[in-house]
Amino acid sequence: MKAVRLNGAHDLRLENVSEPPTPKYGEVLVRVRAVGICGSDLHMYTDGRIGDTIYDDPLVLWHEFMGEVVALGEHALDGNHQPLVVGQRVAVDPACPCWHCELCENGHPNLCPNHHFYGVYPTNGALQERMIVGSRNCFPISDSISDGAGTLLETLGVAIHSLDLGKLKIASTVAVIGCGPVGLLITQLAIQQGASAVYALDKLN
Repeated sequence: MKAVRLNGAHDLRLENVSEPPTPKYGEVLVRVRAVGICGSDLHMYTDGRIGDTIYDDPLVLWHEFMGEVVALGEHALDGNHQPLVVGQRVAVDPACPCWHCELCENGHPNLCPNHHFYGVYPTNGALQERMIVGSRNCFPISDSISDGAGTLLETLGVAIHSLDLGKLKIASTVAVIGCGPVGLLITQLAIQQGASAVYALDKLN
């Protein structure tokens, strides 16, 4: 199986890697169909690290992705607690909480102190042909959403959460600082939610 692994700053290599194992309880095997490039991926590529996170071994990057379910472990329920089936197209949430700590059990898995993250050391990401993911990380997507658009759903979730935190009200004036993918999505969402004026600013043109 082919995978692109980061071996050091500015050192991406297309390599042969072992096939994923058979999915276990609560896992699925996904054929990766599309990936997006996040700023964190670019930092890892250019700097060999992001913040305090470095890596000691070759790492498969990329965490914004979607794919097709090709094999199921036992009790493979999706993020909506519905059974997954082979052939489904799914967007994959890259954050993997433990599901057992106090925060997870109180409905805040995004704040899990024991989480790991696809594409962040030491967990490999999606720039490979096939990979094992948690079934609860999978969210089926309709045929009306293209593979490429499916990679943006994680980013869209960030934008929606940002607007929730901002408590946007109808006829509010909104300033969006930074016009990367998240900023552009926030801009569009603010317009859709009834902002009277939206100002998007970026230091790059």
